[in-house]
Amino acid sequence: LVVALGPLSHSSLRLDSQPLKMVAQRKNISELVGQTTNGGKVRSDFSDVPEDFVLPSGDVKKGEKLYKKHCAQCHSIYPDNRISRTGATQLGPTLFNVYGRASGEAEIQNKVLIGGRAEGIVWTAAPLMNYMKNPRQTVQGNIQMNFRGIDDFQTRVDIVHYLKTLDWSNEKLANPPQQSSCSVFPFNAIGRYMSGDSK
Repeated sequence: LVVALGPLSHSSLRLDSQPLKMVAQRKNISELVGQTTNGGKVRSDFSDVPEDFVLPSGDVKKGEKLYKKHCAQCHSIYPDNRISRTGATQLGPTLFNVYGRASGEAEIQNKVLIGGRAEGIVWTAAPLMNYMKNPRQTVQGNIQMNFRGIDDFQTRVDIVHYLKTLDWSNEKLANPPQQSSCSVFPFNAIGRYMSGDSK
């Protein structure tokens, strides 16, 4: 591989390379920050969320859009954990009433655990911010979640503000319409219609 600066050498890519160590020591962070393994980050710098973290102002509407982009593929916003979008596979627990809930408390639909589940965490602003940045580092282990993490601080802030609205005071979500008993379109009805036997 040749780039404008010349060929890349294996020594320039190693984690124990001198320039990477010097930068890490100068900034007082792990030299593994930003490195990835199995699609997830190895280490992240959580200094943007100190122990006395107070959630700054954010945009709930923007948070809803960002939630749809980053979270809705695997998480529902309803109390019954119903699939809420086409193409979604509700693998994770519902995020309805997640703010203030203990981790591992909500039921999940996919019982086959590839990794573990988060334990010993109360989902308030700081843990949610860190979890969205690097879930594996936050729980100190592997988790059943194919999610790389979100580095952008304001994106995570906006999503937390949206998550705080997913509670029992939100009538639209707390009392969703009854789902039909047939969740899959009855394809045999198409056959009857096309054959003229729809009477």
